[in-house]
Amino acid sequence: MAEKEIINKKSESNNTKLILKYKNPFNFRQMLDFMKPRAMDGLEIVTDNSYARTFRIDKTKGFFFVRNNSMQSVLELEIGCQDIKCHMQIHNRVRKMFDLDTDFTNINQKFLKDKLLSKGMENGHVPRLPIAFESFEFVVRAILGQQISVKAATTLAARIARKAQLKSGNDFPSGLDCFFPDPSELLELELGGIGITKTRQETIKTVARGILDKDFRLTANQDFETFQKDFSALKGIGDWTVNYVAMRGLGMIDSFPFSDLGIIKSLTKNGVKPTKKQTMTVAENWRPYRAYATLCLWNT
Repeated sequence: MAEKEIINKKSESNNTKLILKYKNPFNFRQMLDFMKPRAMDGLEIVTDNSYARTFRIDKTKGFFFVRNNSMQSVLELEIGCQDIKCHMQIHNRVRKMFDLDTDFTNINQKFLKDKLLSKGMENGHVPRLPIAFESFEFVVRAILGQQISVKAATTLAARIARKAQLKSGNDFPSGLDCFFPDPSELLELELGGIGITKTRQETIKTVARGILDKDFRLTANQDFETFQKDFSALKGIGDWTVNYVAMRGLGMIDSFPFSDLGIIKSLTKNGVKPTKKQTMTVAENWRPYRAYATLCLWNT
C-alpha cells in the first residue's frame, strides 16, 4: 500500500493512529458480526463498531483498536505499544485481516451469474474474507473446532490463553488481559483439565512441534498443494483443517473446506446431502475463488 496512505499521529490516549483506506462497498458490521462469536475472552474485544486485541511481535507487546470511519472510507487503527518499528507490520496485517486489498470486480461478476452463490451476496458484492491476525493462534483454534461448535472452540482457546498466564500488564485496556502462547510456550503448557480431549491435546502439540521443526510453513507465499502436503502429513490434521487454515489462517482464496457442515447444508437438496464428488464437481465452477464461494454458501 502506498506510503501516503499512512497518517501517523497521536490519539488523545497517546497511542498512535494509522489510517487504512478502502474501496466501497465495505460492510464493517458484517465482518464484526462474524468475528464476535469467535473472539477469545482476554485477548480480543469485539463490539458493534470496533475490534481490539493484544499482540506480540518479536519482543514488542501491545494492543490495537480498529474502528470504521465510513464518512472518509477508512479504518482507523489505533496502536498502543512502546516500539514503533512494529507499526508497519500491524498495519499490513490488519489490512489483510479485513480483506481491504482484494479486487472484487471479477469475483462479483462471476458469482452474480450463479443462482446459489448470488443468494449469499449483499447488494451484488461477495462477503470479504476475515483472515486471522495471528496464523498459529488460528491453527490451534481450527484444531479445537474439529467437530464442535464455534462457541465451544472459542471457549477452549481462551482457556489455553488463560492457563498460559502470559499477562499483558496494568497499562493495557480492561479486557485485553493476556497473550496467546507461541509454539514453544505451548509445548511447555499442560493442556489437561480444561476440557480438551487427549487426541486434540496431542494434535496441538504435534502442530506446535511441526512449526518449530519447520515441517510446514504458515505463510501465504506458497502454493496450496505444498501446504496441503506438508500440513496434512501431521497426525490429526485432515482435509477440513487444512482447507480452513489455508482459507482463514493464510488467506488462500481458492481453498475450499468441502466437508464443512455449512457447505454441506447449503448444497443439500430435498434432504439429500451431496457426496464429496458432487460437492467438488460443483465447486469447480467457482475456481479460483472458492474461499469466497464458501462465505457465500455460509450466508445462504
